[in-house]
Amino acid sequence: MMRRRRCARIAANRGASAAAHDGGGQVSETRCERELGKKPWTQMLLRLDDDMPLLKYFGFACWVAWFSVAYSSSVWVEGAEETASVVSDMFLYSTLSHATALLACACFSQAVSKVADRPWFLASAGALAALGCVCVVQAGSLLVSSTALFVAGSCLTGIGTAALSINAGLLLCAFTAAAVRVILYCELLAALLQFMVLGLPDPFDLALFVALPLLSAACFVVGSAQRAKPVVQESQRLKPSKAFGLFLLVVCVLSAAANFGKGMHRAVVSPGQLAEDGSITTLLTVVCLVALLLFISLRRRELNFEHLLYPMALVTILSLSVTFFFPGSAVVGVVLVGVAFQLFDVVTWYMFSYIVYQSKASAVQVVALGRAIIALGVTMGDALGARCAGMGIEDAPLATAVFVLLFAAVIAVFFVFPERQVDKLLLPIPDEDDEGVASADASEVSAVEGEDATAAEHRGRWKQLCMQLGDERQLTEREKEVLVMLARGYGSQSISDALTISLYTTRAHTRNIYAKLDVHSRQELADCVRAYVEAFDRDVASGRA
Repeated sequence: MMRRRRCARIAANRGASAAAHDGGGQVSETRCERELGKKPWTQMLLRLDDDMPLLKYFGFACWVAWFSVAYSSSVWVEGAEETASVVSDMFLYSTLSHATALLACACFSQAVSKVADRPWFLASAGALAALGCVCVVQAGSLLVSSTALFVAGSCLTGIGTAALSINAGLLLCAFTAAAVRVILYCELLAALLQFMVLGLPDPFDLALFVALPLLSAACFVVGSAQRAKPVVQESQRLKPSKAFGLFLLVVCVLSAAANFGKGMHRAVVSPGQLAEDGSITTLLTVVCLVALLLFISLRRRELNFEHLLYPMALVTILSLSVTFFFPGSAVVGVVLVGVAFQLFDVVTWYMFSYIVYQSKASAVQVVALGRAIIALGVTMGDALGARCAGMGIEDAPLATAVFVLLFAAVIAVFFVFPERQVDKLLLPIPDEDDEGVASADASEVSAVEGEDATAAEHRGRWKQLCMQLGDERQLTEREKEVLVMLARGYGSQSISDALTISLYTTRAHTRNIYAKLDVHSRQELADCVRAYVEAFDRDVASGRA
C-alpha cells in the first residue's frame, strides 16, 4: 500500500511537470507509473523484467535447445540402443502435431493474438510440453508395450512447443533493428544449453530435458508483462503477400531436402552415434555463428542476412548429393546439411521478423504459418528418408526420391524465388520515383519562401538536419546519403544512379534506414524527417525568444 501511494505521488508530480512543459513532449514512463493499477503478480513481473531485461531471450534459447536435444540426442532413449528409429518416430509425431497446431493458430490468428502472451497460456504450453517429455521418457525402452504413451507424449511436446513458437516469434518481431544479433546470441546460448544437457549424468540430463519447456515458458511470462502494444489493431493487419507464399514454398522444399538424408541416417544408426553427430553439428554451427558475429562487429555494419538463404540452399543441395552418391560419407553429408539447416533456420527467423515489421502483417499469422510450413517440410523429408533407409544407389525408389528433391530444390531457389523476390518480399517499395510521396525537402522550402535565406542555403541546412537525424539514429555514412535522397522523393533507381551503387545495395540501405527510423513507407519517412526539422525550428525559435 505504501509503495502504491508513493508511485501515485511520483506519477502525479511527473504529470504536473509534463503539463507545464512548453512543447508538450512525451515524458518517459517510470517503473512506478507502469505498476500503477497492476495486480501484485504483474508488478513482480515488471520489476523482474526491469532488473533482468535479457531473461526473456533465455526463454527463446531454451526453446531452441529443447528441439536439438529431443531430435538429435539419446538422452531420453536410454535402453533402446539398437537403432535411433525411436528418435525418428518421436520426431515424426512431434513435428506433425507441431505443424497442425501452428496451422490452427494461423487460421485463428486474431483470437490467438489476444491470448498468445498471457501468462496462463504460456504456463499451459510449457506444462503441456513438459508432460509430453515425461511420457516419452517413461515409455523409454518399453516402447513396444508403451506405444500409446509414447505417441501421446510426442504429440503433447509438439502442441506445447507450438504455443511457445508463437511467443518466440512475438518476441523477435519486436526487435527488428537488432534482430540479427539477438537471434545469433540466442542460438549460441541454445548450443551451450544443449551441451550442458548432453554432459550431465543420469538422471540430471533427463531432468533438464523435461525442464527446458518450463524454463522457456517462465522466461516468456516475465517478458510478456510489459511487451509493447501494437499500433495497428489485429483486424487491420495486412495479409501476407504473394511473395511470402512463394517464400514459404521454397522453405518447405528446402526443409524436406535437408531432412531427407537425416531421416535415412537416423533410421540405421545407434542413438549414441546420433548424439555424436548432433554434437559435431552443433559445434560447427557455433563456429559459424561466432564468425558471423565477429564479421558484423568488425565491419560495424548490418549484414544483409537474408541473402544467406542462397548459400544455405546450395549447401543443402550439395549435402543431399553427397549422401546419395557417396554412401560411405553419409555422416559428412548429414553434419554438413545439419549446419546449413541451423543457419537456414536463423535466416527464416530474421525474415519473419522483418516481414512483420515492414508490411505490418500479423506476427501470429506470419510466424505460425512460417513455422508450420518448416515443420511440415522436415516431417515429409524425414519420413521419406526413413522409408528409403537401407536402400542402395541402384534402387529405383531411392534414386527417384533424391532426384525429385534435388530438381525441386533447384527450381524453387533459382526460378520460383530468385534474389529479386527477396527484395520484393522484404522491401515492398516501388523502384521508380513515387510522385505520390510528398518530399520533405520541398515542403520545407515552401514553408520558408518569405524568409531572406536563399533556396540553396535552406537546402544545405535541411541536409545538415537530415544528417543529424541519421547520427542520432546511428545510420552509417552511406545510409545518411540515401536518407537525404529518400526524403527528397527520389526513387530507388534514381538513388542508385546518383550514388553509383547497385539497385540491390540501395534497397538494402533503405531497409536498414526504415528499421532504424521505425517507419514502414516512404511517406512515413518523409513525415518523420519533416517533423524532425519542424521540431528543431521550434526549439531554435523558443531559444531565441
